[in-house]
Formats: sequence, structure tokens, C-alpha cells
Amino acid sequence: MIRMMPIDLESELDRLYGLPLEEFIAGRDELAKRLRGEDRRDEAEQVKALRKPPVAVWLVNRLARERELDVRHLLDAGEALGKAQAKGSEEFAAARRDEHYALGRLVEAARELAKREGTGQTAVDRATQTLRAAAVSDEGRELLHRGRLTEELEPPGFEALTGLVPAPPRKASRPRPTKQARERLQRLQRAEKEADSAARAAERDADRAEQEAAKLRERAAEARAKAQAATAAREAAEP
Repeated sequence: MIRMMPIDLESELDRLYGLPLEEFIAGRDELAKRLRGEDRRDEAEQVKALRKPPVAVWLVNRLARERELDVRHLLDAGEALGKAQAKGSEEFAAARRDEHYALGRLVEAARELAKREGTGQTAVDRATQTLRAAAVSDEGRELLHRGRLTEELEPPGFEALTGLVPAPPRKASRPRPTKQARERLQRLQRAEKEADSAARAAERDADRAEQEAAKLRERAAEARAKAQAATAAREAAEP
């Protein structure tokens, strides 16, 4: 008699969140049924209660699988941003550039994926917001890394993360920032603007380089075709 291996729930959940969106409900219900068949009723009920992710979140989860390297770069940049706030404007500007670059690549990939799936720009915009928000919290980075987000995220609050409960608002008065703090904030804001400008300039340069490369490839193909034609003509003329 062949003994069936018990269900690895974490692996099955990873698979579930990687399914096409229209297959999520059927996949969820099938997994819950299999868990009940193993008499794991509590886990089955938890799986059965999972909601189908919004389209924007599904886009993000797919990017986590299809563009793993770009997601890793975004996660690293998000973590670096948090650490750079305590170090200075140069580190912050470098981390901001890295974040901008990684996010730009993922947004372009999200547009391609949305076009392929017949999804509109609104979902891409919300996916962009969720990517940016997830990258700057420990919980968000973990869920994005695994492609297991269930709700859209919105900076600066991350209450929509799975398993997190919103903390009650505090009514303590906010102290007025000191002159040193204001000056540091101004330096960070200037560094952010400079980083954004540099990133946009780099993107424009990259676009121009890609266009020039395409033209050169076209010229090379034409030259190759002429060379092949000349070779053929010479061979035909040989006695």
C-alpha cells in the first residue's frame, strides 16, 4: 500500500498564490478539502477563509515569482533606506537611487503583465504603491519575498499586512523639531530630489542607448545580408 505524504502547507500556499487569479478560489477550496481529508480541520478552515487577492496584489505576487532578481534588489534598497536615515544624506541618496531603479524595472514588468492579462493601469498604479510600501517594512519584505501578499499596502501605514493588527492611535503631542532636525530633514529632502533627478536622467540615457543599439543591430543585419548576397554572387560567377 502506497502511503501518501502529508501536505506541506507552506509549499501549497506558495503554489496557491502563484496561480492565475481566476484559479485561486478553486485551488483554495481544493487545498482545504485535502487538508480535511488528513483530519487537519483547523488548517482547512484557515485556508478556506483565505480571500482572493485584489488584482494589484496578484500582480505583485506574480512579479515576486517572475522577476525575482528585481524584487530582491527592491527589498535590499528598501532595507538600506531604513538604515540610511540614521547615517546621512549620501547613504540615503544612494539607497533612494537603488530603490527608484528597482521599482522602475518592476513597474515596467507590471505593465507588461497587466497588458498580457487584460488588466488596466489602475491595477498597475496600486501594485506600484504596494511594492514601494512592502519594501520598507520587515513584514512587507518577507511577504513580498515569498509572493504571499493578500492585501494592498499603502505607505506609511502597513496595517493591511497579513497577521498585523492596527495599533491604537496615540494622542501624545508631537514635540517641535529642533533646528538641527529641520536642517537634517532639508538635507534629506534635497538628496531625495537629486536622486530622483539622477535616476530620471539615467533612465533617459538608457532609453536612448537602447534605441541606438536597435539601430546598430538593424544596420548590422543589413550589412550581413549584403555580405551574404555578395558571397552568393561570387560563388555563382566562379567557373
